[in-house]
Amino acid sequence: MPRITTSERGATRSRFIDAAKTEFAERGLAGARFDEISLAAGHAKGTIYNYFATKEALFFTIVEDWCGQLVAGFVPNPGEGAEAELREIARLDVEIARKDPALARVVINQVPGLASSHDEAVAAAIAPGVNLLTGVIAAGQASGLLANVHAPRTLARLFLTTLSGIEQEALADDSELDLDDVVNLVERLFISGLRR
Repeated sequence: MPRITTSERGATRSRFIDAAKTEFAERGLAGARFDEISLAAGHAKGTIYNYFATKEALFFTIVEDWCGQLVAGFVPNPGEGAEAELREIARLDVEIARKDPALARVVINQVPGLASSHDEAVAAAIAPGVNLLTGVIAAGQASGLLANVHAPRTLARLFLTTLSGIEQEALADDSELDLDDVVNLVERLFISGLRR
């Protein structure tokens, strides 16, 4: 039997992730069917288990991918100030949502509802984004540009909640908002409240 190369394994894993985005976006984590994801990716039902132990593991891999893209895309520019860096993080998040709407529907629409039932998995998956925001906010507070109203980590989680809520509304079929409105609303509803 021929051995699967690392690149073939990576390509198969990516196909599973792409198929899963569609399945999770349509059916949610609870309704998604692991076998259907495997078939949609072009493989036999059981093949997916060679890559992901559970549909939850696959789901949170998708969430981690979102946060990984956000962290990888962010270029710190302390000279611009914490407010500008927070706006840039919001802009990057919107860019990810715009580039991959299925991913956006999975992450933005479903993660907030899973916080109570999968709290450890949610926390681990979004940790890179929370850590990035915590650092930006802490630096802004240390420089005196942002108010010390709450601990940086608390504000980081609140920022993500605000950003996700606005993006969720912008992605709704019947919303008067679109993704172009998100950064300005985050500025008005959250960032401006942190100014000194």
